[in-house]
Amino acid sequence: AVVSTQSGHYGRATNSEGYNVIHHTIKQIFPDAIVLPALLTGGTDSKYYGELCDDVYRFAPSYLSAEDIKRFHGHDELITVKNYGQTINFFYHLLENFEKSFEVELHDEL
Repeated sequence: AVVSTQSGHYGRATNSEGYNVIHHTIKQIFPDAIVLPALLTGGTDSKYYGELCDDVYRFAPSYLSAEDIKRFHGHDELITVKNYGQTINFFYHLLENFEKSFEVELHDEL
C-alpha cells in the first residue's frame, strides 16, 4: 500500500497521528500490505488543502490490475463492485479509528 504524503514540516508526514491511523487501518483491512510513504506525481485536488492542515495524505484502498489503471481518466473508467465495497469498508474503519484516536478523557474539575 502506498500512501502519498505532503507535509509543511520535514519528516512530520509519517510521524503524525494522521499517518499512524491510516497505517493502522490499512493493516487492519489489508493485513498483508506493506505500507510506505511515496511521492504522488499526478495532480489532485489536495493541492488546495495545504493551507488548511499540516499534512495531506492520498490513498486509494483498492486492488488495481493493469487493465484498471489503463481506464483512469479514459473511456469506461470504473472500479469493480468488490473494490467499491473494499473502499467503503476501509473508509468506514478509518473514520472509526480516527474517532478512537481523538477520544478525550473528561474531568469533572480542573
